[in-house]
Amino acid sequence: MPIKTRVLETYRRDEQLGHKLLTPEERIDLLKPYLPTPPARSRRRAESKAREGQPIRRFLRRQYHALVFVIIHAFFSLYIRVRQAYHALVNQWNVVFKNHHRSPELIRRDVQGLRRLPKHLSVILTLEDQRRSGAGLERLINEVADVAAWSASAGIPQLTIYERTGILKGYLEETHRAVSKKLHGYFGHNFPPVTLTAPHSPPVESTFVPYRDEPESNNLEDDDDDDHDDDKDLATVPLSILLISAEDGRDSMVDLTKTLAEMAQRNKLDTADITTELVDAELSESVMSEPDLLVLFGPHVELAGYPPWHIRLTEISHVQDNHGVGYRVFYLALQKFAGAQMRMGNVRSSDAPGCDAEGETQTDTTMFRPPIVRTGTAALNRALFAKKIDLAAAAVRDPRLIAKYRKTLQSSGELLRVDRISPIRPHPDHALADQGRKCLLLNPSIRPGASDTWGQLVKEGVQRQELTVIPYELTLDYDYWNYRDVMFSILPEELHDDVPAGFNVAGHVAHLNLRDSYLPYKHLVAEILLDKNPQIKTVINKVDNVGSESEFRTFQYEVLAGPDDLNVQVAESGCTFDFDYSKVYWNSKLETEHRRLINLFQPGEVVCDVMAGIGPFAVPAGKNRVFVWANDKNPESFKCLQSAIRKNKVAPFVRPFCVDGRAFIHQAADAVLAASHNGEHALITHKAARTPKGKPAAGAARQERLAVPPTIAHFVMNLPASAIEFLGSYRGLYAGREDLFRDGPGGVRRKLPMVHVHCFSVKADDETPKLDICARITRELGYEVRPGNDADADAEGAVAVHNVRNVAPAKSMYCASFRLPREVAFAQRS
Repeated sequence: MPIKTRVLETYRRDEQLGHKLLTPEERIDLLKPYLPTPPARSRRRAESKAREGQPIRRFLRRQYHALVFVIIHAFFSLYIRVRQAYHALVNQWNVVFKNHHRSPELIRRDVQGLRRLPKHLSVILTLEDQRRSGAGLERLINEVADVAAWSASAGIPQLTIYERTGILKGYLEETHRAVSKKLHGYFGHNFPPVTLTAPHSPPVESTFVPYRDEPESNNLEDDDDDDHDDDKDLATVPLSILLISAEDGRDSMVDLTKTLAEMAQRNKLDTADITTELVDAELSESVMSEPDLLVLFGPHVELAGYPPWHIRLTEISHVQDNHGVGYRVFYLALQKFAGAQMRMGNVRSSDAPGCDAEGETQTDTTMFRPPIVRTGTAALNRALFAKKIDLAAAAVRDPRLIAKYRKTLQSSGELLRVDRISPIRPHPDHALADQGRKCLLLNPSIRPGASDTWGQLVKEGVQRQELTVIPYELTLDYDYWNYRDVMFSILPEELHDDVPAGFNVAGHVAHLNLRDSYLPYKHLVAEILLDKNPQIKTVINKVDNVGSESEFRTFQYEVLAGPDDLNVQVAESGCTFDFDYSKVYWNSKLETEHRRLINLFQPGEVVCDVMAGIGPFAVPAGKNRVFVWANDKNPESFKCLQSAIRKNKVAPFVRPFCVDGRAFIHQAADAVLAASHNGEHALITHKAARTPKGKPAAGAARQERLAVPPTIAHFVMNLPASAIEFLGSYRGLYAGREDLFRDGPGGVRRKLPMVHVHCFSVKADDETPKLDICARITRELGYEVRPGNDADADAEGAVAVHNVRNVAPAKSMYCASFRLPREVAFAQRS
């Protein structure tokens, strides 16, 4: 019922006067005719309320509801637990017996029978601890490397990694280095070139991974691994990796909206031209193209802010009850994609020129190789690498149709598809380019003046006057070619089989170990390496063997490019180290081994690091609240170790020493026992909890006292060339102190320490290395040991031998772990 004008005016006047014109009763009378009639209370509702007033019935009803809830909850809880256990068991069985993933041959065997594979794969990864450093970030980078290795092995050329926070964008170089290491572990020398980029960031391009230059090797010619020499016949597809985050979805769309609105206000763009096709084209160019397959590694379909515009026609795959990134989930996603019916979107046509029977583009890549520049050992002339390629391009008259034609031409195989070359280009006519006109580069098999080479889609677009096929001159210069391309261009053909493609990295320093045949080109190699790796500032080459001139594993070097500055800073396991690379030993390829052993140490234990170096074991262990007695005989390493302890704030847990390793073994055992008897401890401050708004909650910070135990739990001896020779020093380690290892409080017996000794031995797949290592340990200990495994390494006399890495064609580095025998530990000291 509409309110009459007079009544409305009266009420508003009263409101303007602060409700002083009318009394409350008058206001009610004024509004009452216009209020709806209240519904009458039904008789049934009144009776129901009366019954509810009876306490016994109300109690029984509540108990009945609770019982039904408990039964339903118990049933579904049991169902969920059984289902999760079943899926975990099936997944583990398949991982062990069916789907192996440690070599490209096995992965390609898995995907060989699939009808098709995605050309563009995307995955969603999660930063576990939501922090900007530490184990969560390290795990995330390792997961990126794993997925990249699986994709490269399966022949997938484009990979997009989505992580909501975007933390990986700040670690492009570290991520690229981890991916390169992982690819080398899979492919060996014949690893695929990798390009890592993020929206609005320069790409990190390199074909390098550290695969050579094991410092302890005695033969420069044999320093590189050969465990993948048989992989040379595997075709390696270049891998392009894009890192995106939540901001690339929401923020990119907001920025595009602002840009289009401003262009429309300035009459540079008609509002009728702003269509979904135009938005799709701009977002595809600024962020990424739509992936064929999106893989989720979580138990549920949770996109976590993934850019929604880019997955409208994307196949999405996940495995129920799965937790963690695993190859099995990756393989099942490929299976699902191969069996999916593509009823719309990326449908391919095999009738287009330049396509095979399956509709895949067959681009002649030879024309995109760099020109041959044989300048010998002369200075690098980058201008000689410029190359012009004549192509055909489809000029799109209406910008709104760019996205449509890009997608259809890509599906039909008529669009140019070459790694690191965007097919969308400004119109070659500068006047039209200023008006926002663009064109699409076409397959080289299409020629502008020969309509018989055009595909059906191009012909139809020309007939509708939406497209014009024009000549386009594509210019590629030195910056486009990657390291391997340039090296193949300048080196003689007889040197192409083993192009230098590996180096150690320490901060801004790249450490090469060139073979004699490449020494005449060493300065060219170094200069190109600097160009293609922006994070590298200095390139050096080793001129003698590590350990041949110095007992501290340092080496003589020559600077090939950049300043002679070897003061570097490296980060590993969440810790920072500063050192002079020429004065101490550092090997970036041992990071995995460092992390493996550190994970064995428990908070509150004591670890004795006999050959600690600058602290790659000791300092991260101290961060984990492990007491470490760290020793190194090199005075320069000792100084760097002290600096790392201060810098990483682990002084309460890590104590540095600089003595001979043999004497240190007994000294450490005695010092730890004395420290325990003296009540030495570390104080750990637990900060007060914070409210959801970030303010400190009530209560002061709490301190925890962690006492030094009386015995050492682990000894680490990382000196592969001679560490086994130190084992004789363990005789009598706890002589006369047998009481320390009898039953303690609660009947728990303290164990003798585990010894982890690194060494070299022959490279073999049988028991030969284990038998050789055990024989050498037996000889030094004076106690017979036998090969074992990780499960029985705790048994006295059993040695678990872990293969750390290959260092030469017939030589590997191992870590032998065993419990110190009682006969050795309690023997009389000499």
